[in-house]
Amino acid sequence: MNVKLSLLSLLSLLILWSCGEDELPPPDISGLQSPVTLVRFDRGLMALDTADLAADLAELEEEYPDFTDTYLRFILPIRRGDFSPEEQNLMLKAFLTFPLITEVDSIIQQRFSAETLEEQRAAFEQALRYYRYYLPEAERPDTLLTFFSQFEVAAALYGENDIAVGLEFFLGPDYNYQQVDPRETIFSAYLARTYTPAHMTAKLMRTLIQEEVPSPHGGRLIDHLVYEGKKLYLLEKVLPYTPDSIIHEVSAEQMDWLINSEIAIYAHLQKEKMLYSTDATMIKKMTLPAPSSQGMPAESPGGAVNFLGKRIVEDYVKANPKVTMPELLALTDGQAILSGARYKPK
Repeated sequence: MNVKLSLLSLLSLLILWSCGEDELPPPDISGLQSPVTLVRFDRGLMALDTADLAADLAELEEEYPDFTDTYLRFILPIRRGDFSPEEQNLMLKAFLTFPLITEVDSIIQQRFSAETLEEQRAAFEQALRYYRYYLPEAERPDTLLTFFSQFEVAAALYGENDIAVGLEFFLGPDYNYQQVDPRETIFSAYLARTYTPAHMTAKLMRTLIQEEVPSPHGGRLIDHLVYEGKKLYLLEKVLPYTPDSIIHEVSAEQMDWLINSEIAIYAHLQKEKMLYSTDATMIKKMTLPAPSSQGMPAESPGGAVNFLGKRIVEDYVKANPKVTMPELLALTDGQAILSGARYKPK
């Protein structure tokens, strides 16, 4: 390691921290551990001998007992219904030899070397150490399992709170996801933009955080945007060195728009009397991913109100500095958090 470069990097971070009016450096987690073991289920699966599937599959299930049955029931899924063992083997062989599957698996092997995956494992482990700091009682996975989800899911919990990652969702901008199926929403540009290795740890942590943040108490937009804001707030805390654009899953330009449009977003919600609306369809359109936000300029990202939710949560914490993260997450009344935040858009 270049010691001079490391010292300069540290100095730069200290300067950035000192320039932020209300920002504090991340907490010291040097005494906290949350070890993670990397498990390559994808390699075991794709190495199955199609000429002797029954024997090889039995060995795979013996090696990965918690995940294999889950995978074959809910991801492929060949163990649902009344398929005979012979029919299951035929379907598994068709999957393993399907041209798209073999092509994507080849790309996965090229882009995810042992060294690259070790870097991802270490980054995830680091995030878990911050997660332990903020939520010491929360369950944390000790296994990061890689698999091929058939473009179904980027990250999922399984077994005793272990976590699995679908590597095909992180091939990067060089892979044309539209070629898989241009009719599928998940391959739209505004979503596929996040299918990069840089987003992997954030997507894994989103999956964990989802389990720890209670659903909104009420059905108003204010409850839902604060709910989304709490998840973003915690995600930012466990990934303190991650760009805001990755935290919010938007482009750099859209992130700039959010920062510069906070007042405009809040004014729009007030003018249209949306903040306390219980219109479920409208709430979904405003909080879920989309090319842009309804009623806002085309350059806005989908879910722009969630940025507002995070800002409200940040102000609530500043106004109530003794609140712990578990206490904050337990608050499900969006109006109570808004009032307690004494929020004023910047």
